[in-house]
Amino acid sequence: MAIEVAAPGRAAGDVDGELAALTAGLPACDAGRAHCFGIQLHVALDAAGGLIAQTGWLAAQLAAAERHFATLGVGFEVVGADALPASAGRIATRAERDAVSDGRLSGKLIHVFVTARLDDVDVADGVIRGVTWHVRGSERKYVILSTAAPDRVLAHELGHVFGLPHSTYAISIMNKTERAAPPIEARTFADPEIAAMRPVLARLLRERVIADVER
Repeated sequence: MAIEVAAPGRAAGDVDGELAALTAGLPACDAGRAHCFGIQLHVALDAAGGLIAQTGWLAAQLAAAERHFATLGVGFEVVGADALPASAGRIATRAERDAVSDGRLSGKLIHVFVTARLDDVDVADGVIRGVTWHVRGSERKYVILSTAAPDRVLAHELGHVFGLPHSTYAISIMNKTERAAPPIEARTFADPEIAAMRPVLARLLRERVIADVER
């Protein structure tokens, strides 16, 4: 795994080992899925030079994504990870969202950047848990997640990667409004959202923006 930076006083090998330990317990794609897409993780370091994310949190995000994308026949697995500088532990502005991806978006992968705090650029003092961001001048997208995100947030952001807007369907994980029903554990993509993602999936594959990992 490639390492972008190690914190002063902390050996790069230590961070390599932490990255290996972080990703070792993460699940692979379900072998029965029609498509398996690779995720490249980029994880910020904390002030002490350690990774801000834990394996259990990442595993829960991936498990939820696998569950919600099952009807689409799509799975995800982490195929690589690297470290971001501690300055990426808070992403506060549009410029910082743009800059975090500089030089890192290689391959036909879905890139997921992990920070400790993600500010809402549209609301003063607001904080959000995830965002899907466009590369400037391109249709390519990447995901930024806060470690405060509950397990459904990666799946929500991947919905945006596959073309979905926010939703008014009560059942949908793309619906951001507060509601009592259905309960959170029963929510997923609405059937029309699955239908809407199919042509976007086909286009992304056709244009080789993403590609299946070898299995």
